[in-house]
Amino acid sequence: MKRAAIMILCAGSFVAGAAAAETCDERADAKNRDWAKSKHEWLASVEHKQDVELGQTWCHIWETVGIDRLQKTIDFGRVLFTGDGLHPSIGSIVPGSGFAGGLVYNLERASQSVPLRFSSSVEARGSYNGFWEAGGKLDIFGTRNSATDQHIHATLDAEHYELPQMTYFGLGNNSSLANETRFRLSQTTGGGHVDVPLPGGFQFVTGLAGLRNVQSRAPGFSLPSIEQKFTSADTPGLGVDTTYLVAGGGINWFYPIAPTIQGFATLLTTEFRAFHETSGAPYSFRRFDVTWIGRYTPPTSIDLGTISETFRLVDSWAPAGNSMPFYLQPTIGGMDINNIDMLRSYRDYRFRAPSMLMFQTEYKHTVWGPFALFGFYDAGKVALQRSDIGISHFRHSFGTGFLLQLGNLPVMKFYYAWGGNEGTHTTYTGNTNNFTASAPAGVF
Repeated sequence: MKRAAIMILCAGSFVAGAAAAETCDERADAKNRDWAKSKHEWLASVEHKQDVELGQTWCHIWETVGIDRLQKTIDFGRVLFTGDGLHPSIGSIVPGSGFAGGLVYNLERASQSVPLRFSSSVEARGSYNGFWEAGGKLDIFGTRNSATDQHIHATLDAEHYELPQMTYFGLGNNSSLANETRFRLSQTTGGGHVDVPLPGGFQFVTGLAGLRNVQSRAPGFSLPSIEQKFTSADTPGLGVDTTYLVAGGGINWFYPIAPTIQGFATLLTTEFRAFHETSGAPYSFRRFDVTWIGRYTPPTSIDLGTISETFRLVDSWAPAGNSMPFYLQPTIGGMDINNIDMLRSYRDYRFRAPSMLMFQTEYKHTVWGPFALFGFYDAGKVALQRSDIGISHFRHSFGTGFLLQLGNLPVMKFYYAWGGNEGTHTTYTGNTNNFTASAPAGVF
């Protein structure tokens, strides 16, 4: 009798759990049936779908326990932070901005009259220490039948960044840590670019944008303002506002053409951009960027992780009588202004110059679901003159960390790095929206 009572209780618990699961889905189905009884505008339908999915995934959390509950919670987070409609947006704006939060509105829609698909995003975020950004973008994708499933992709975007306390140590590979100062930067960009697929995995990219920079001192912080230690003689563009028309293009190549999870994959991007100054002379310059990324995942049934190699080169030069403003020069150390990891044992923005060379090796292994561990080695340098670009006198970093990824996109990254001669560096970065408009100083 006792055993029978236990079995009945267990069976009752199972049935109750199944009923609860059906209740979540039945409630969602009922909302959808009621909604379908009348006609609605497509925008209202987007918001209805988001509302139903939020309630449904939230309900599913409480049906389960243990590891299943964690998986359902992750699924709820995916619905809460991504997809069409209005969502919260959290994560850093630039290194040093601290935690930031705001709202993003995403919409995606296919044209019924022409073979095009539109994807748009409008976002605004602010941090507790005064950093904020606001902007929007529109992606237009061709959808005509293609043998390689590659299509023309055009992007229009505009954004504004307020960065009240950016870090500056001076120029060059031998700048002093003792010269750390702060400066303020406001930046507005607007423009667009087009990616045109070519045979063999090649892609032609061209773009045109406007760029406005307002640089000023940053008093009132624990560290000196930039003008207290530097002058325009050693820091080009100090205290100067600039406006640019930026035009350029390049060739990209990726292999294989069809996306693959295992095996070898590589991406090579090249881009030349002319920054023609229209106010704030004389600060016109040219910039050439090359990035190569190789990735290898062993094609086995057992997850052995992924090894990736990255090479980055930036070569900048200015016409006679001109120079490149310090706030548009590439940096290595920690993360750069675009939240790209570079020489991670050093402080963010630690070394700055017109040209830069960087190598990275990283191993990543997924430990469970969206969580992964990684280890890395970085080597790099900056160069004030083009003739100084070379593979000697590199600075080095080693480290390890973990990341959270949703849909193979990292939404949070934490690492601890050592090496070099300036101690260790621990930091994190994150962005739930993966906002793809031009980052500060990026300009397509």
